[in-house]
Amino acid sequence: MRGPFVFHRGVNAALERVEREKEVAVVKSSAAFARGATPGAAPADTAPALHPPSPVLDSSPMNEPGFPLERPHVAALDQILGKPFHVLDDGLVRVIDYMGSDESIVQAARVSYGAGTKRIHEDRGLIRYLMRHRHTTPFEMCEIKLHVRVPMDCWRQWIRHRTACLAEGTRIYFDLPGGLRRRGNQLFTLTVEELWRRFQPTQNNTRPDKQRNPFFRRDRVREMRLRQVDESNLRLQHTRILNVYKNGPKPVFRMTLTDGKQIEATADHRFLFGSGWQSLAEATGLREENGRGIWNSADHFLYVNGEQTLVPALYRDREWLDEQYNVHLRSIDDLAAECGVSYHAIRKWLRKHGIQHTKGGRSKTPWNQGLRYRLGSRPPTGEFLAANRESRSGEASNFWRGGTSSDRSGIGRWATQTAHRIHARNGWTCQLCHSRAGELHCHHIVPVWADPSRARDLENLTTLCGTCHRSIAGRELDYVERLGGPPRKAEWIRRPRVPWNKLLVAKLVRIEEFEYIGERETYDLEVEGPYHNFVANGIITHNSVNEYSTRYSVAIDSAQKTAPGEWRLQSQKNRQGSEEYLDPARGAKLSEKEAELHALTRKVYEERLAEGISREQARKDLPLSTYTEAYWKTNLHNLLHFLRLRMDPHAQEEIRDYADVIGKEIVGRWCPITWEAFLDYSMNALELSATEASVIAAVAASDTAKAVEIAKAAGMLNQVDGRLAKNREREELEAKLSRLNLPAPWET
Repeated sequence: MRGPFVFHRGVNAALERVEREKEVAVVKSSAAFARGATPGAAPADTAPALHPPSPVLDSSPMNEPGFPLERPHVAALDQILGKPFHVLDDGLVRVIDYMGSDESIVQAARVSYGAGTKRIHEDRGLIRYLMRHRHTTPFEMCEIKLHVRVPMDCWRQWIRHRTACLAEGTRIYFDLPGGLRRRGNQLFTLTVEELWRRFQPTQNNTRPDKQRNPFFRRDRVREMRLRQVDESNLRLQHTRILNVYKNGPKPVFRMTLTDGKQIEATADHRFLFGSGWQSLAEATGLREENGRGIWNSADHFLYVNGEQTLVPALYRDREWLDEQYNVHLRSIDDLAAECGVSYHAIRKWLRKHGIQHTKGGRSKTPWNQGLRYRLGSRPPTGEFLAANRESRSGEASNFWRGGTSSDRSGIGRWATQTAHRIHARNGWTCQLCHSRAGELHCHHIVPVWADPSRARDLENLTTLCGTCHRSIAGRELDYVERLGGPPRKAEWIRRPRVPWNKLLVAKLVRIEEFEYIGERETYDLEVEGPYHNFVANGIITHNSVNEYSTRYSVAIDSAQKTAPGEWRLQSQKNRQGSEEYLDPARGAKLSEKEAELHALTRKVYEERLAEGISREQARKDLPLSTYTEAYWKTNLHNLLHFLRLRMDPHAQEEIRDYADVIGKEIVGRWCPITWEAFLDYSMNALELSATEASVIAAVAASDTAKAVEIAKAAGMLNQVDGRLAKNREREELEAKLSRLNLPAPWET
């Protein structure tokens, strides 16, 4: 992993020496780069220079010999690379890879401030300054990838902390089932915010007791065919949406491609570039400065929705057919729709290859089971006929062939349209048997395959009856002279028929420009495998988390167990939290029942698999305590945000255990100075609102009356039945007063 602004350890001292000698040159070179100027171009003095060029384009001293760019290594983190830290009873966290260190944060900050504008020589002082004043961008220069094993209910909380996001207005690409049945694609799009709304429960305010399923809209979306690219061959296929997340306002960039496609996303969102999956920042150096989007102006290509291409029929390839049928458990109908052939063609090649599978194929239940019919003809209404014509016109028609015809079909159509003129010229008489028959054909004297130049020559057409036309089939050259044509010698070369499929394959398009558009509401999708990507605004887009899929693999045979003394009681003050523990003697019974439940659900799950039930259906009754695994990649800024929320005493205990391990065992080794500053200025800091500061100042000045007056004006001291009403803001203020060893004025 290599980023655009990660430098060698010895560069700090060199920078301080060089900045005094060549400060003006660096500033002007950076200004030219920020405007996209090429090396050697005359710099202008109008644009601010706050970022250096990429190492490839830069001619500054940092890129000269003697200033090598190397990946920084943290010895303390390298020692635990790949080492699992065990959490709960069977969970784990381990580091897979990382990029950057405390020094990378310092380098990014000093470059951002501009050469010579900051003279802070101690890394610790600068990092603490950044943390204290909430300068977040330098912390985004460090990234880490973790492998976690975690219970599913805990993971559902975890994946809410997504960093890479798409802005509102992004359109997600689906295909309608009707288009697939017609052996084609019929695009249907929904905005990402509309998808999020459909995933929220509906409420029947008048008769909530009559509402059977408040998530019926979500369930319908989950059955829709989401476009996805097969990363092994770049073919477009389909997957499903599992969940939609709303991540709040974030800084967003608009990316425009040369073909006109646009998408708005955060700089850390990943797209499929020609070199593989990369975030916009990794691939192009994208960042925001002074309200502008700055990036390394070079040729960057990424994959988009695609174009139709002809490839040999996949269903004749035994390896591909076996993988789709037995590994991905796709039905015969799905394979037939994708390959553009009939159900029976797929069955034929399954038999030829000897592929057997009891889980796929058509359902044995008759399609019309349970339906009732009324006998007799029913005249169609005018509305029905009009709707039928409209639905079968243009591309919706089953006769549609993409708007273009092959040369062969064009010649055939021309000959049919010209036939009446040829027959009239020949007196509606066969030119071989000289009989006037009811069935006449317009025949090419010199076959098209023998001389394509005469395919549309009127003099090369004659009239034959049906019997004569069929009798000379395959021997056309023997009858050329008898029908009045010139002698012709040619040999028919029989070529084996190769079936072809028209498939949609992703293609590369160059990025034209970026534009910083400010903060926008952002969202992200969680999609089902086998590949974790989808098509948004016509561009191949990655979702930010790869989770172990129980649709393609057998579920992990482990579930989180609760010890008798670990059962927590529901908090009376916080509906989302817990408080003291249940008596272990009573908890032992709950733990025993839990073990029985785990054993029963696992037994039922394995029995379903043994009966041949598909994995995607067999898993539906597994408990949320079942462990899952995932790879989580994030930058240091967002990781610290996750830790601040999940290390908090109010967070659920299980995810707090994971957060403690990540913070103390991993971040503390990786970036010790940053970790120290994070504890001082975030985790252990005391934040005060304006009202809280006013109350505390009055209490410190022994002005109890004023403190009570301020709290009362803020609505903290409302009373019910002569007692203070419950107020969360007041309770939080009381906790802060207690931490400062000050009394609550309303209690005295």
